Amino acid sequence: MRPSVVGAAVIVALLPCAAAAQSLSLTEAEALARLGPDSPRVRAARAGVDIARADVLAAARWPNPRVTYDRESVAGVTEHLAMIGQTLPITGVRRLNVDAASARVEASVRRADEQIRRLRGELRAAFADLWAAQERERALTSARDRLQEVAAVIARREAAGDAAGFDRLRAEREVLDLDAERDVASADRARAEAILAGFVTGGQASGSIVAVHSPGARAALPSLDELVAQAERTRGDLAALTYDAAAARLAERAAGRLAIPEPELVAGTKSSNAGGGDFGSVVTLHVSIPLFDRSRPERALARARAAQADAQLEASRSVLRAEIASLRALVMHRRDAADRHRAAIAQSADALERIAQVSYDAGERGILDLVDALRSAADARVRQVMLDAASRQSELQLDFASGWEIR
Repeated sequence: MRPSVVGAAVIVALLPCAAAAQSLSLTEAEALARLGPDSPRVRAARAGVDIARADVLAAARWPNPRVTYDRESVAGVTEHLAMIGQTLPITGVRRLNVDAASARVEASVRRADEQIRRLRGELRAAFADLWAAQERERALTSARDRLQEVAAVIARREAAGDAAGFDRLRAEREVLDLDAERDVASADRARAEAILAGFVTGGQASGSIVAVHSPGARAALPSLDELVAQAERTRGDLAALTYDAAAARLAERAAGRLAIPEPELVAGTKSSNAGGGDFGSVVTLHVSIPLFDRSRPERALARARAAQADAQLEASRSVLRAEIASLRALVMHRRDAADRHRAAIAQSADALERIAQVSYDAGERGILDLVDALRSAADARVRQVMLDAASRQSELQLDFASGWEIR
């Protein structure tokens, strides 16, 4: 029995180490690095580009030649005709269709880039949520542990006859309240952790993920004009609309040239058994007459698509500056609010706890004053986490609107 007991003790001792080994600590930069070209989400975003490139191949292909064989026999005279025909794309429609398809490929590339940029933004938002949940849970755990120590001291004093039972019950009740809040924060952390795991581990269970805040100076905000210019340079949705409009105009030009017929040249041989037999050549030119079909539907569709892309681009640009301006102001406001609150509680929270503890121990204050001081300090620390999280979320919103990644 003794070896089994020893083995069980070793296993129990190794369990915390195994659990710690399963945790994955990541900074935001390390989490973004996992969203590389081999990521399933990135591959899915790029898959549509290959479909658009197939349209270029379809537009660039030449029409196949047409082979014709004809045998005619009348009154003992038999004739054989063997011909091959080829349509000659001389109107430039094929070249215009290739250019239009290439512009649609560029639009697809820009949309894929925009989708990947959106994925990066979602990953960074998930990372910020996890960090905020972890910090909130940590602050509540620390406050709960502090109140548990106070409750234990009061319980010992009560046993010695130096404290009332009300003091102990009041402290224990506050511990229960903090435990409930910590459970809510723990659930939020688990949810944020699962969302982030979908990005960095492909949804596979690989232990807990710890969001590590990388120290560094806060990035200064560029001016409004710089942010708007950055958005117009980097936002894939705006670039995609530009290429959509260009593709539609090229398609309209191609449709206009469909009214010009493309000739089909036919050449071959003809043999006959009349008069002892003879052998000759055949040359034919076929041209369709655009009498009924003058490609009006194709031109109307291309004009409508160009107008739609231009209207969407104009609408996006008209609200872009206002959107970026409002988000920039929001970032500045939330940063200032977080900094003011941090400066206010930097000294007051610890001092308030210390003074309340000393006053309670000296009999100058009651348990309600001590619990209120401890709870107020805990609330201030949790509020600081929420203010920092709100500031970060507004930065990410400005990031997505302007295309400028705020570290």
